[in-house]
Amino acid sequence: MVFRLLYEGAVGLFTFIAILLFGEKGYSVFALLALLPFIWRALKIKPDERELQLFYQTNNWALILTLLSLVAIYEFSDVSVAGHIIGNYWMPLSIAATFIARGIVGLIIFKTH
Repeated sequence: MVFRLLYEGAVGLFTFIAILLFGEKGYSVFALLALLPFIWRALKIKPDERELQLFYQTNNWALILTLLSLVAIYEFSDVSVAGHIIGNYWMPLSIAATFIARGIVGLIIFKTH
């Protein structure tokens, strides 16, 4: 499960940066998420009951960070980065922020429990 959370967090971070730098062309980084089931199957990882409980707990905490990131995106919606206005890409940036939040919170929860 830690690998999955690391992967989601990294893809979220790369997507967030790619959208800010390249605009709509940065959406293509989301395609990296399609590789996760193949990598997961290749590694033959089977989570135990404890890991599943921590994974579900991660979702609850990640929701809080996602809401905070939505507020930040709204507040900075008029800011232009590399010629792209943040407000024009609020939805994909929100999705990327969700993956980043899940990755960070998941690692913290798995390290502390």
